[in-house]
Amino acid sequence: MSVLADRVSPMPHARSPRGSRLGVALESVIGAVLAATLLGYMLLGNYTRYVADDYGLAIAVRLRGYWAQQVAAYRLTDGHFVATALQTAFSLLNPIVVRVLPGALIVGWVAVLILALRHLVPKAGLLGRFVIAEAIVYTTLRVTPSPFLALYWMTASVAFVIPLLIAAMVLWLISRPISQGRRGIVLLVAVGLLAFVASGEAEIFTVAAFIASTLAVIVAMSSISDVWRAKLPQLASAWIGAAAGLAVELASPGNGLRSAVISKIVTVPRPSFLALPFFTVGRMLHFAHTLVFEHWKGMLALVLLVVLIAARSDAAPKPTTRSGLVATLFASVGAAIVVWAAMTPAALEYGALPPLYDQIVLVYVCMCALVTLSWIAGRVLRNRADVLWPRLHLRLETRGLAVAGASVVAAAVVVTGPVATIAMIGRDLPSYEAYAAGKDAQAAAAEGARSAGRASVIVPALVNVENIGIFNHTPLEEITTDPTYWINEDTAEYYGIRTMAISP
Repeated sequence: MSVLADRVSPMPHARSPRGSRLGVALESVIGAVLAATLLGYMLLGNYTRYVADDYGLAIAVRLRGYWAQQVAAYRLTDGHFVATALQTAFSLLNPIVVRVLPGALIVGWVAVLILALRHLVPKAGLLGRFVIAEAIVYTTLRVTPSPFLALYWMTASVAFVIPLLIAAMVLWLISRPISQGRRGIVLLVAVGLLAFVASGEAEIFTVAAFIASTLAVIVAMSSISDVWRAKLPQLASAWIGAAAGLAVELASPGNGLRSAVISKIVTVPRPSFLALPFFTVGRMLHFAHTLVFEHWKGMLALVLLVVLIAARSDAAPKPTTRSGLVATLFASVGAAIVVWAAMTPAALEYGALPPLYDQIVLVYVCMCALVTLSWIAGRVLRNRADVLWPRLHLRLETRGLAVAGASVVAAAVVVTGPVATIAMIGRDLPSYEAYAAGKDAQAAAAEGARSAGRASVIVPALVNVENIGIFNHTPLEEITTDPTYWINEDTAEYYGIRTMAISP
């Protein structure tokens, strides 16, 4: 994030104690508001229950056993060997684990991002890094098309959120000071192993990680930055791990079976290999347009927050305008290439955008790129201000008032979104409670039918799942009126009965 900024020397500047105290106070308020908002997301996990594939995973482990299921999933499905191992492990636990998992993921996500930012933006301070980490997680969850399917659905969260946490750990290890001898070797091995594990999750992340590490290695091998060149062994280790994970997934014989099944479901024409790059560019532009058009306010708030922290952080070294523009260009182009590459598997298989739960990976890449650009902009802005203030011959008090006013306005804009989210969670709380009560009533009806020796049962319908705030999702992710629908069949088998359906 600040690699190109390290190429220039610090410039002297004045900084008033009052401005420093105000900056800390504003960051503390923003951090508290973001923490309360994320706590709301965490507490919503209490209303989570098994959904869709969760039942099928539990059945598969029950029938085959843990290790046999790993082999069967690799041979018959998609080759996501790490995702399968984690999903089946969670399915062996008490189902109540799905209520705890979302909160644990959010806490872990913020924690590893703080670690990853430690050496990337050291001048931000612990408070600044904490607030930025909170903001990245909050904005990703708020912007992603379906928070319910991405975070609260156990099968998807394990496959799409956990690799994002592992990627932050890899970034932290790479950004650490270079170690020599045995410790350096251990670090290289750890980077490669973590990159390999993360790439054993969903293919959208696997492709993104492989392309991102490839671009990083290319930059490190060039003469663009001595800092990047010094990190070439660590970056190469991450690339090897990502490439190995990609190779294991591609070698899965289940990929062909999965593709054949998808081809029977997808009704739109799928692009050829020759047309795939251009087709994916069109899908990427559509994704970016939707992201900006629908969520520009939240993204602007993220930009203002990071610019505020970067501009008030201790000086230096700070980038010149030229080096900042170069870094901006590299970050923008790199993020675009990673997003484009990550979308190609879905474009090829579905002839469309990736499924909603997949898109949290794309959103996260965009938010991280946005934070990088915002940090560079904040450092450049501070640099230019230090140069321009003396030329304007303004009194120190006038400068302090201008900076304080701009900071307060920016902070007010930043907290608007999280406060609105907290209000939305409180307003929709009865809907979440009704959803959980409905799922519990369905489970009780199924267990009652099994206890009574009945083979079939009609269970209560859920609340309108397309209109329950953060839990919004398609009804096709729940049991339907059709007892032969695959979710109906999996749920019935999970509860030990023959058929179940909701009342028409």
